[in-house]
Amino acid sequence: MTETMGVAIGIGVLALVFIYLGCLMWKKEKITLLHSYHYDKVSPSDKKGFCKISGWGVIFIGIGLLVTAIIIGITDSVLSFIAFALGFVVGLVLLIYAGAKYNR
Repeated sequence: MTETMGVAIGIGVLALVFIYLGCLMWKKEKITLLHSYHYDKVSPSDKKGFCKISGWGVIFIGIGLLVTAIIIGITDSVLSFIAFALGFVVGLVLLIYAGAKYNR
């Protein structure tokens, strides 16, 4: 196995962890996966919406990592960073939006 494939597999495993955690936040409403200051002012009635948006934010970061791992595994291209950056930015925007909307 080449060093590049090892990196791709490592990034892929990390991506699956992010996707799994995002699904737990979204579907199971596991709000405690975030640090308490991210949700301490979220009302019980807003918990579902907050968890949905936050979960999708984490899932998008995981998807960006997964696409990056696939691109690295296939092409060994530095352009895979674009997939990571895009997924990270979209995920971060969703996490910030959820915090700004519900954690006031």
